[in-house]
Amino acid sequence: MSQDSVYQNWGASAFNTALVFRLSHLACRLLPQQALYAAAENIFDWYQAWNLETAAAVTDNLAKAFPDRARHEVESWASRTFTNYARGMVDYLRASFDPPVVKAESAGAAQRLASGGGQILVTAHMGNWEIGGGHMGKTSKRHWVVGVPERDGGVGAFRESWRSSSGHRAIMAGEGLSTPFAVRRALDAGDNVVVLVDRATSRDRVPVAFRGRRAFFLKSPALFSALTGAPLTPVAVMCEGPRRYSAHAGQPVTAKPTEESARAVMQHAADFFGGILERYPDQWYNFFRYWQETP
Repeated sequence: MSQDSVYQNWGASAFNTALVFRLSHLACRLLPQQALYAAAENIFDWYQAWNLETAAAVTDNLAKAFPDRARHEVESWASRTFTNYARGMVDYLRASFDPPVVKAESAGAAQRLASGGGQILVTAHMGNWEIGGGHMGKTSKRHWVVGVPERDGGVGAFRESWRSSSGHRAIMAGEGLSTPFAVRRALDAGDNVVVLVDRATSRDRVPVAFRGRRAFFLKSPALFSALTGAPLTPVAVMCEGPRRYSAHAGQPVTAKPTEESARAVMQHAADFFGGILERYPDQWYNFFRYWQETP
């Protein structure tokens, strides 16, 4: 996450090291899937008990996203959020040699995802965006993921190697003018560009209503749509069970070069992700107080 983000990074960064990734990847090659699921779930159960603030933040986010739901239901979703994240990490680390099954959620989603290159595919911290990227790399035109540099260079190298083997490459954000030029070149070449949009930065943001509350999404995807004429399509790849995922895609929209249009286009994305959250309340992975960070 960019240092000037209006959102805070989550507290499990101690796990986000090259050593942890290498050991976890080795374990994923040696152990059966169910044993890995159990181990990962135990680790995150321990993490919840050790870091009460993170567990409380996930519950608070869901309580505010679903103000009409009973407290016990929200707490159950919060607990399952950690379980689903743990299982998603196992699926991600095993994907290079045991890829999960990803199917389009509907005929319309399949058509939109396969409609050709030159799209801006925007997604959020829901489901499994890395599995989604791997699926897109194998089923559609070449595409690029706009990401932020990892604090641990070894983690960045691991992710880049995994993405390259899955048919997609990364464009690093926050690298001055080289980032927008790289995005423009990719779109002009007919490639797709994938951007996580639900954690904005102080310099690149637009206000939206997400689940009825004020939040900030990235503004730059709408600006690139207006500049290039590329359609912006919201997408999400959600877990349906062990090694099974569904790919969802909203209606594509194209922004105009106005502030009002940028807001409208990103609101379109926020509405799509709000609907996804309604269906999958235990697959929203913001492990900090999301609403508190949107003054």
